[in-house]
Amino acid sequence: MILYGGKLSPFVMRPLLVSRAKGAEVALASFEGGIKSPEYLALCPTGKMPLLVDGDLALPESQVIADYLDQVLPGPAMVPADARGAAMVRLLTRLVDTYMVPSLGGLFRGRENPAGVPAAMQGMGDALGYIEHYRQAGDEYAFGNSFTMADAAMIPVFFFLDALDGPMPTKALVAARPGLAGWWDRAKASPLGAQAVAEQAEGLKAMMAARAQG
Repeated sequence: MILYGGKLSPFVMRPLLVSRAKGAEVALASFEGGIKSPEYLALCPTGKMPLLVDGDLALPESQVIADYLDQVLPGPAMVPADARGAAMVRLLTRLVDTYMVPSLGGLFRGRENPAGVPAAMQGMGDALGYIEHYRQAGDEYAFGNSFTMADAAMIPVFFFLDALDGPMPTKALVAARPGLAGWWDRAKASPLGAQAVAEQAEGLKAMMAARAQG
């Protein structure tokens, strides 16, 4: 079983975190020839990462991969067994993908398109408000008192709110929401979160160095 992609990507880090939380880390690799090569496109015609290859199965899409790993790997379930808990975890994950990720793209492109930053900041603030609304402020994790799929979705995206802070006051967006701020402090101090943050930071540093040279 191999997961193709880079650790900086929140979409790659999500299933990687799921595998780690289950105690069976999936191998991560870069695809020889790159994700636009004919060989990669033959497996994944969208030309995006991540891609999980498990025997004769080539599976794209971050959340689909995360769900698959949750089912096939041993270890604790990443979605609660009860219907209400499962719905809340899936809702938080959905809010990340539907509202946080698009705004993150606008923030990440802020240097090239500064005119888009105010709308991206507003969108990110709204997204965080939605997530804060549906969380229980006293929960240790994103939902409840154990690591779930929601944590795996949120941690790699929240990394960028720390990393991009400066000209864009992205940390303040989290600080304005005490429940989320408390969760994020705990998440990035935890073994799983700290490892993910360190690896994404290393990936971001490498990407910026490559841009500077190019």
